Amino acid sequence: MALIKYTTSHGWQFELKLRRTAQKNIILRVDHLGQVRISAPPSVTLAKLQHWLMVNEAKFSHFWQQAWQAQQARVDMPQKIWFRGQSYTYAISQGDEIVWHPLKGFSLPNFSAAQQRELMVNWLRMQAQSVLIERLHHWSRIMQLEPKAVALSQAKTFWGVCRSRTGIRLNWRLIGAPDHVIDYICIHELSHIQHPNHGAAFWSLVARYTTEIKPAKMWLSQYGQQLFQFG
Repeated sequence: MALIKYTTSHGWQFELKLRRTAQKNIILRVDHLGQVRISAPPSVTLAKLQHWLMVNEAKFSHFWQQAWQAQQARVDMPQKIWFRGQSYTYAISQGDEIVWHPLKGFSLPNFSAAQQRELMVNWLRMQAQSVLIERLHHWSRIMQLEPKAVALSQAKTFWGVCRSRTGIRLNWRLIGAPDHVIDYICIHELSHIQHPNHGAAFWSLVARYTTEIKPAKMWLSQYGQQLFQFG
């Protein structure tokens, strides 16, 4: 897939992913990551595409703005960082590592926002690998239900998944949730080993090991979307 560079009249610079198709029309769209994609027939040259973009820039102004905002959100640091059920502020330090204190919050190196984001994601994923997997093993021992394998997921549509062949995967972003939510997701997915559906027997098994079903669901409903602050 080829790339086209285009700068709008606002000074916003984009790399558009070009897809050649048999359709006659040129189609412009923005995906969920803020990447601009353009589809055009093979007969349309790159020069003609640049001209088409310039002529139609005002028409697609909402696309450019949507893409710019999405890309900026992926570069800028959020104002607060969710970790273990708390939303923490952060300060800039002279060190080169991320430091967390339960009362003071986070200290981040004096790097660019993009570098800080990368460090923060790596730090959170490392914590998730330790905490989430340990909690899953903990409940596996208590419930005497053993998944085929355990791993982390970076899915955008589920907090956990249990499959007979591949085992259980937990969304690494759950490291931002409180313990009762993490435990509920672990118990929920482990219960699927015995009951693949969400029938009465399944919920009875979940309720045998946690009384936090409703509070956990309410917490995720209220704050879950904020756990996707790093994408």
